Amino acid sequence: MTGSAGKMKTTGKPGHLHGLERGMTVALLGLFLCVQWGPLSDERGKWGIAAGDPFVKEIVLTFDDGPRESGIYELISTLRRLDVRGTFFLVGKFAERYGFITRDIDEAGHEIENHSYTHPRLYTLWTEKVMREVERCNEVVDRLGIRVPRFMRPPGGGFNLVIFDAMRRMNMKLGLWSVNTADYTGRSAQAIASQVLGDARPGAIILMHSGVPATVEALPEIVTALRGRGYRFVTLQELWDGGSI
Repeated sequence: MTGSAGKMKTTGKPGHLHGLERGMTVALLGLFLCVQWGPLSDERGKWGIAAGDPFVKEIVLTFDDGPRESGIYELISTLRRLDVRGTFFLVGKFAERYGFITRDIDEAGHEIENHSYTHPRLYTLWTEKVMREVERCNEVVDRLGIRVPRFMRPPGGGFNLVIFDAMRRMNMKLGLWSVNTADYTGRSAQAIASQVLGDARPGAIILMHSGVPATVEALPEIVTALRGRGYRFVTLQELWDGGSI
C-alpha cells in the first residue's frame, strides 16, 4: 500500500460532493422545520423579524444590553427631544437590579423586549434552559408592571434550531436586525452615523446599545437625515404589525 491507499477516490468535478452535501443539509433543514412547524409556506413569517417591508419607509432603532446606570438618561432625553420611540432589548438581571430605570424607559414611551436574563450564549444551551433564560427576563418585566415582551433577541445574535423551537413553544418571536452599528467597539459618533445613513433601507432594524455616549451623540444626525429622506421611526412591534417579515 502507498501512503495514499487509505483515501477514498471520488469521481466528477472537485466541488460536486461538497455541493451535494450542502443540498442535503438544506433539504434536511427544510424537512425538520416541516415536521416541527408544519408547511414552510405557513410558517415563513412566524419565526421572527430581521427587517420590515422593503417598500415602506419605516425604520426601527433598537438598543441592547441595558438598563445601565451610566448614559441611559442621556439616551432617553435625546430620544424624547427627537420625538422617537425606541425598542430596548433589556437583560433581565439588569432590569431587575435597576427596576426604576426600567420603569422610566417604559414610561418614556419606549418598547421593552427580551434579551435573556443573564446574557449567555443561548445557542450553547438546551431547549429548557433557553426557555428559562427567556422566562426569567419576562417575569422581571411583568413584576415591574410592564407589558410582557413579545420578541427575544439572542445575545450576540447567535441562534439555532433549539432557539427556534424554544421561541415557538413560548409563542414569542426572534427580534434580529439588518444594520449592526458595532457601537460597542468604541467607534466615533461620526462613524456610527455614517454607517447607519449609508446602510439604511426601508424596513431596516438598527442595532445599537444602551450606555454608549457616541451612540447618543450620533442620534440627532441620524434621525434628522433619515426624516429628510422621508423615513418614519417606529417600534419593532409596530413594524411587525405592519405585516413585515
